[in-house]
Amino acid sequence: MDLELIWNNLGGKGTSDHERRISLEYAVRLQVVKILIKEAEHLMDYLSLVVIEINSSNGYVSVHEETPEPLFSKIANNLEQPKAKKFPKCLHLCLKP
Repeated sequence: MDLELIWNNLGGKGTSDHERRISLEYAVRLQVVKILIKEAEHLMDYLSLVVIEINSSNGYVSVHEETPEPLFSKIANNLEQPKAKKFPKCLHLCLKP
């Protein structure tokens, strides 16, 4: 019961690219859950219907057209583009074995 992510422009395979994608995914998932809790908590049971599209080359995030209403509008109207400086600084340290 989790939202679906569609990744576009997966170019780099280096460690820094991988860490950036993990940070971006974390920020997007957190933001979507916060939006739903704030705007429509009763729709949290439908999180698995949410489809988010992420362009990994520029970090642009959008709600995919497969996401049904009212989820689409609730999320699209409140979605902010993640900024690299907002990503947790310790995330890469927490993920290393």
